[in-house]
Amino acid sequence: MRIGEITPRKARDFVASWPVYARDRGSPLWMNPGELKTLQESNLRGQLELVAAFSPYYREVFRREKVAVGEIHTLQDLERIPVTSKESYLDNPISFLLVVDPPDPLDVTYEITYTSGTTTGAPAPFFNTAYDMFNISLQLRRMAEISWMTPEDTVVNLFPYGSLPHIGFYRTIHFASTVGMKLVNALVGKDAPGFALHRSVDEALGLVELHGASILAGTGRYERRLIMRGEQLGTDLSPVRTLMALGDTVPEGMRDEMRGHLHGAADVFVNNGYILTECQGPFVECCEFGGNHNPAPNIYHIEILDPDTLRPLPDGEVGLLAVTHIDRRGTVLLRYVVGDLAAREGGTCPYCGRSGDRLVVRMGSTYAVRAEEVIRVGGKLVNPEAVRNQLAGVSGMVEYQLVVEKEDPRNAFSPDRLIIRMSVAGRMRQDLEEEVIGRVCEATGIRPKVEFVQSPEIYDPTLALKATRFLDKR
Repeated sequence: MRIGEITPRKARDFVASWPVYARDRGSPLWMNPGELKTLQESNLRGQLELVAAFSPYYREVFRREKVAVGEIHTLQDLERIPVTSKESYLDNPISFLLVVDPPDPLDVTYEITYTSGTTTGAPAPFFNTAYDMFNISLQLRRMAEISWMTPEDTVVNLFPYGSLPHIGFYRTIHFASTVGMKLVNALVGKDAPGFALHRSVDEALGLVELHGASILAGTGRYERRLIMRGEQLGTDLSPVRTLMALGDTVPEGMRDEMRGHLHGAADVFVNNGYILTECQGPFVECCEFGGNHNPAPNIYHIEILDPDTLRPLPDGEVGLLAVTHIDRRGTVLLRYVVGDLAAREGGTCPYCGRSGDRLVVRMGSTYAVRAEEVIRVGGKLVNPEAVRNQLAGVSGMVEYQLVVEKEDPRNAFSPDRLIIRMSVAGRMRQDLEEEVIGRVCEATGIRPKVEFVQSPEIYDPTLALKATRFLDKR
């Protein structure tokens, strides 16, 4: 699906043609913007009442900052509440769990998923009640609707099956179930001692071919590796029509390269969704580069904040992404600063006609970048998205990683050095090295040193969900 190939009429006709979507008459995505805002502000007021009564963390914040919850009526009034840092949540995630007393039957804890990055290195739990899970199920069905999925599809789940539940693997199960499509869990990843469960890339490819999968769901990097291996083996991937490339950025060049390895299948929809634990599922595209739709604007409100003042920015400007929960019962976060730089647009999508927030492209051809990845090297600011866009789709490069370090690690005043580590297949190293140096110089103004390594030294999909593309060792 490309810009120009869809219209609001086409999207509405698609919804009407499938009963699983047509019966969703209460979908906030098809409200007009005014109706949606009324619903969001009603939900917000109810959420704040619950938070003020039952959230250990926010009760203390409201008391300390003298926040009068009863005076917050609109989305604009949210500015009266201080932002919540990721460090505050990761330091004590249990304090963000609503302790509802007396509990409703739907307040029982149903599921726990995990994010990582606490100060202790331990994973942080994110709690969902039964109420939340029913809401998330509707969210995922609407996500599938935006992505043009149907009950006739077969999806192969290529997210790793790890020792902790993460939303990539489990939300793929949920969205397939809410639509009623066929689901195959490839169970890729690394075996734990004594549990011979996981499948290799070749075995996952066999499942894709055996079941005639029309949709692949996984990280963009893993899907790219699988497709390239399938091309080497001559695997029949012709039924694939959609790649749900979630969890990492997939620039335009990488999308075209992936289609090229699918024998130039120009009609394959590479849907690069933005996925975060705090929203329990992906924001997805209705068409490539048409924006990442928030599929549940009734549950999550999005702000873009000025990095210096933490004041909301107008639509279209790049700033820090913040999430406010407006209809949740388990873990609840208000004005939570995710740590990504992004831009949003509200109102009605000009392509599919749906209402709500969309993240829009303002940095290269991707939707968001980690704020801490914008780094200074030898006095120059390096934007990782500029580098990603230059390197996406370079022929023969399998994996890459940019490393910044001191020329003399023992001397803090030593000059900075930029290194690009990469693995190669099917191309002469010298030829590839010259092209990569030229592209990185164009993006950064810095000539990098090149090191050739094996792919697992950069990214091993059996050990990590996402690849680390930038590493600052100073």
